[in-house]
Amino acid sequence: MANSPALPLGMLAARLAKEFEGEVFEQLTRAGYPDLRVRHSVLLGALDSTGLRLTQLAAQAGMTPQAMGELVDDLEQGGYLSRRADPADRRARLIVATPKGERALADCLRIVASIEASYARRLGAERFEAVQGALAELLEP
Repeated sequence: MANSPALPLGMLAARLAKEFEGEVFEQLTRAGYPDLRVRHSVLLGALDSTGLRLTQLAAQAGMTPQAMGELVDDLEQGGYLSRRADPADRRARLIVATPKGERALADCLRIVASIEASYARRLGAERFEAVQGALAELLEP
């Protein structure tokens, strides 16, 4: 790519994001989570130990409750999360990570850190931090 014209920033960012996600989920498969898919990432990182309602998760992700419900069903069937009664409103259900879900998230975070460390080695720590800072700045409103 040294002699080819640079691609537009959006295309480079999209390609990097796709390759990054692909590597994360390939490594998650090797780590024992073959049923996790990229589409699940929007939900995995949003859960906490106290739980959230489906409508809260959907709003955070910018999805419809129906679409979020499908992801919740997938991960519940895989044993990554469960639904519990909300102590504040017994009619509502909270979605919480199971121990398996917590392990998957911890492994995912470890994998992400490993990939980022490899990027930092390739670019050098200073350039990596500059790129990371610049992208974060571009994403600010």
